[in-house]
Amino acid sequence: MKTLLVAMSRADTVYGTHPAHFAVLNGREVLQHGRGVADALRELPGRSLRLSLDSAANLTERVRLRALSRRFVPVLVQRHLAESGAFTERFRFRSHVVSLRQGEAEVDVLAMLEDDAALAQDLLPSEERPLTHLVTAEAAVAAFVGAATKAPVLVHWWHEGGLRTLGVRDGRVVWQRVQPFASQRPDASPESWKPLLDAAATMAPMEFASASSHTLRLGDGPWAATGEWATNGSRELSQQLGALFKGVTADVPLRHPELYGLAWVGRADSLIVNGYRQRVMAWHWAPPVAALAGLVGAVCLGLGIWWHGLADQSQAALQLELSTLSAQAATLQEQRPPAEAVAALRSAAWRETALGANLRADRFLAEMLAQVPEGAQVMRMHITRNDLATARIKTKDGQPAQLARKDGRGKGRADNNRQAKTEHPPSAQPVSVPLAFTPITPVRRMPSPGEPSFQVDLNIALDGGYEGAKLKAEALAEKLSELGRLSDTRLAFQDMGAKGPGANLQTRLTIAAGAF
Repeated sequence: MKTLLVAMSRADTVYGTHPAHFAVLNGREVLQHGRGVADALRELPGRSLRLSLDSAANLTERVRLRALSRRFVPVLVQRHLAESGAFTERFRFRSHVVSLRQGEAEVDVLAMLEDDAALAQDLLPSEERPLTHLVTAEAAVAAFVGAATKAPVLVHWWHEGGLRTLGVRDGRVVWQRVQPFASQRPDASPESWKPLLDAAATMAPMEFASASSHTLRLGDGPWAATGEWATNGSRELSQQLGALFKGVTADVPLRHPELYGLAWVGRADSLIVNGYRQRVMAWHWAPPVAALAGLVGAVCLGLGIWWHGLADQSQAALQLELSTLSAQAATLQEQRPPAEAVAALRSAAWRETALGANLRADRFLAEMLAQVPEGAQVMRMHITRNDLATARIKTKDGQPAQLARKDGRGKGRADNNRQAKTEHPPSAQPVSVPLAFTPITPVRRMPSPGEPSFQVDLNIALDGGYEGAKLKAEALAEKLSELGRLSDTRLAFQDMGAKGPGANLQTRLTIAAGAF
């Protein structure tokens, strides 16, 4: 991006016009440079404009102020400039706080008369291109030196027939002294400028006047003809400054540091007012915003085209999947069996469920008798199936119909009463007590609710006295709990006289159908 640099003096006028030095830069390459009238600079290229103005009313220095907060420093600077008599008219200024310690602030101040700034801005083509930087000439010289080193440098700058000595550190003016010198006087000797340099160096602060500090001579002064831009210890620094720009010889930037230093001035040091600053921002942001808007529009258009193509592909895939599912549904409908076959299959399935699995009595007896200890005798065993497997199943629409139980409970109760009368004759009064035992983990499948199962009523005789028979009965009940679910487990003890005591383990074992 091309930039137009302009350096002019407020006091330099020729027949009502203001001459100015200019340079057109593209990065660090100098495309054009020379001297012309400010009004004729409109024909020069450059997207933006930077200006350094030299005026006797300019102020570029470092001041010390009493301050407690950085926020109030600009107000204190304005009051200091007005009360010290530096400006008696309206002025612009910029301040930069270097340090704030123990209530004292070091502030770099750049100030310029409002009339000088407005005149310079009116003379330049600031309506066609943005004026991004407006600084004092001393600030541009300090920025030029700061581009090569941040160390303290004593700069002797020859400008408009006078010698200005600047103490520059970190690209800013810390100290300065002005000594007028009329080089056009007839009695002026060729070496009369050297005592001025010695006098300025003597009055400079110690950091700039020490033997290790750098000293430069800049501007179109008496030393320009011989190329004595620096002393022996600072010649390398002058060579670095001369090599900063391409397209010109090394002496051109050294002759005009107030012009080429504009390339290194920061935007925060510009003395442009806020209203014009916003216009400058609009100038800078308009092309990127337009390019970004065009890019966003192109991306949105591409996304719309891609989205439309993706929607067409998705719709085609859905149509193909719908056709495939329709074909599969038609094939399954053709393979569906008739209603009569389905009803017969349901009837057979419900019959199989109702009948359930049967019981292998031989396997059950073998495993149960293996649990009976020696000396015990199975006196009675009655196996009953507890579902409707023996009843005739009626179906309706392939489903088993509800079977009514009319006399089942009454008949079962009568059989139990009859059995109780048979087992316990009136002549022998047994002592029957419930057994307390702990069931162990079953080794067979337990019957689930609603599942066909078998009930086995057991009566096992045990020998021994009451205490021994009770222990045996509890141990036997624990073993039987491995085969199924025990209920109504009791021990009936009957004194048989001379025949010996009689103890019977009475229990009901419920086993799952198909478990054996």
